[in-house]
Amino acid sequence: VTLAPGEGQIRYVVWAGNDTLVAEDATPTARWWTYRLGEGTRSPLWDAKTLTAGDRTTTVSNLRQLTWSSDGKWVAAMATANDGPELWRIAADGTTAERRALAGRPSYPAFTPTGEIACIANDGARPRFALPCGAPPLRFEPDLDVYGPIAFSRKDASIAYFASPNAAGMVELWAADTAKLLARRVSSFSRDAYAPSVSTAGTITFKVQSYRTFVADAPAGGGDTRQLTSFQSETPSYHPSQPVLSFTYGTWRRVVDDGNYPDIAQEIGVIDLKRAMPVDAPQQVIAQSVSEDQAMSWSPNGKWIAFHSHREMSDDVWLRPADGSQADKRITFLGRGAEVGWPRWSPDGRTVLLDGARKSDGRSVIYAIGVDQDTGALTSELREVRAEGFAGEITHAEWLPSSTTVIALAKVAPGRHAIITLGINGGKPNVVTEYATEHDFSGLGVSSDGRFVAFAAPAPDGYFQIFKKAVIGMSAPIQVTSDPSHKSQPTWSPDGTRIAFTVWSYDASFWAFNEK
Repeated sequence: VTLAPGEGQIRYVVWAGNDTLVAEDATPTARWWTYRLGEGTRSPLWDAKTLTAGDRTTTVSNLRQLTWSSDGKWVAAMATANDGPELWRIAADGTTAERRALAGRPSYPAFTPTGEIACIANDGARPRFALPCGAPPLRFEPDLDVYGPIAFSRKDASIAYFASPNAAGMVELWAADTAKLLARRVSSFSRDAYAPSVSTAGTITFKVQSYRTFVADAPAGGGDTRQLTSFQSETPSYHPSQPVLSFTYGTWRRVVDDGNYPDIAQEIGVIDLKRAMPVDAPQQVIAQSVSEDQAMSWSPNGKWIAFHSHREMSDDVWLRPADGSQADKRITFLGRGAEVGWPRWSPDGRTVLLDGARKSDGRSVIYAIGVDQDTGALTSELREVRAEGFAGEITHAEWLPSSTTVIALAKVAPGRHAIITLGINGGKPNVVTEYATEHDFSGLGVSSDGRFVAFAAPAPDGYFQIFKKAVIGMSAPIQVTSDPSHKSQPTWSPDGTRIAFTVWSYDASFWAFNEK
């Protein structure tokens, strides 16, 4: 059954009883949507109205991790208030609600077969199982870190299923007796196994996923792909004058790392391209913190580095001298949740370009900020580069050689993207090309002479391959890579001879077993 498409990204789906699904798709209209099998439309859950519990209210869009009771009469959800997290218990029709204030970072509420609500709660710095949610966490034997979602057995109301890390840092599926406080592992995979759910017949279904990336390059005129790194890495960027490549690296996209989102395990490093490839570690670490650090860009004179970071509760662009002689400083203040992208320095060294969410409506747009590449001093405030009459959301932008025009990737509709050029002072954009893709954040690169743009798109072989197209003219895109692997985030070498990119694979499978 194919249901109505979402406007953004559908990341969470839950059964709401009978033939009804509820999905999370955060848009300006609503965050939670109701779908009914057999119907071709969707509607905002509870008409996206405000919910009331006593003297407290919350919006439907403030709710997260919704789950329905097995009888379909109640909904449990987490919410965030000014004074901390909350657990909401809501009638399935949205007419009445109860609220409980919580402490710490509670997550993944789940109804027991008897109607109680369990959740994951902090015990110190470690995630533990709380039943009921808000009570002191339980301690199982063995003592486990608990990662959600949580599901309860239909045959034994005391048995809960959840994920917990193994010695390799991947999570495995566990079953725990909440009465006897005993736990046993029920899966053994080399990658993450998690997210259990239980059918009315008692079948346990869970997900196994593997996410892998590395950086590679290929001749700009087409040819064999060359692997550059053998460890998890992405978002390459060239030094303007030296044979050095930067990238993001780390262990993100493991459940234990992504549970800390947005402070995921991403760092920034560089490699010397004159060395034998592939390399098994960065030759130099540029940025390393407890937060997400990624996607750096050198100034044209090589003196300064701009990069994206979530440190100090930010989601912004930071600046540091390439020689590390001064402390890193934050130069934008869009804040947590801004989804700031990969900064890019103008060829004349005067302006840093970035994309990020516009505060007024949350749409992703282009921003520019003036920075002196000799001193690192800010010369003008952050401003939006407005694409007049253009409804697409811009997800990445690069400079053309003049430093007066940018070329950008935009999502114009679900599964539809466009590459546009736009003056740095804004105005009506020119569409270079449009193409179909489900890859929303694939980036693009531009040759140093500004003649060609490189981008990732679906190829006839079923893989996302790197293509290039002339920026001016109606010529068709030319496929650059052809080996059987998915690719993303292309960037052009300064001499124009090679294109570096991310090679990635994401494999997910669902497994099921019946309870004894």
